[in-house]
Amino acid sequence: MPNYKILDHWARKAKEEGYAARSVFKLDEIHKRFPVVPRGGKGIGVDLGCFPGSWSKWLIQQGVRVVGVDLKAPELTGGTWIVASALEVTAEQLIEAAGGPIDLLVSDMAPNTTGNKFTDHVRQIELATRALDLAKQVLTPGGAFVAKVFDGGDAPAYVKAVQATFREFKRIKPDATRDSSVEFFVAGRGLR
Repeated sequence: MPNYKILDHWARKAKEEGYAARSVFKLDEIHKRFPVVPRGGKGIGVDLGCFPGSWSKWLIQQGVRVVGVDLKAPELTGGTWIVASALEVTAEQLIEAAGGPIDLLVSDMAPNTTGNKFTDHVRQIELATRALDLAKQVLTPGGAFVAKVFDGGDAPAYVKAVQATFREFKRIKPDATRDSSVEFFVAGRGLR
C-alpha cells in the first residue's frame, strides 16, 4: 500500500502554490485539454464535494462564481457554500444559491474508501451518478460537466450515460493522478 502521507511532486507543488490539495492540477489539465470553464471565466459553477477547496479556488481564480457543496465548507472566500451531502442537496437549492444560470458542474467526489475495490467502486459510481443527475437538472443548455470516476464494472455504463448527455465528451486521466489510482475523469460540453 503506497504511503500517501509523503508529499509527491504534485502535493508539494499544490502546497507551494497555496492550494489545499494536489487535485487542482487535475482540473487544470482537464480544462487545458478540454475547456469546460465558460469563455472569459464568466458564469456560475457548482463544485460537488468541494472540501478542502482546491477546485473551487481554481474556478474562482478563473472568474467563475462558485457554489460548493460538501459535508464541510472549505476555508475559502469568494464562494457560496452549502454544507450538506451531495446525495441530499436538491437542484432547487443549487439554483437558489447560484442566483442565476449554472454553466458548469464539477465533481471530484469520492467515498471514504474501505480498501475493497468493488465496494469503493460502487459507492463512487453512486456519487458520480448523482453528479450527472444534478447536472441534467441544473445546467443551462450547452453547459459543461466534469466528474471523477473509479474504474470498474459499472464505469462503462456511466461513461455512456455522460456521452449521451453532452454533445462533446472526453475521458481523461490527468498526469497528477497517482499511478496506483483507479480514477479517471469524464468531461462533457454542450448539455443536450
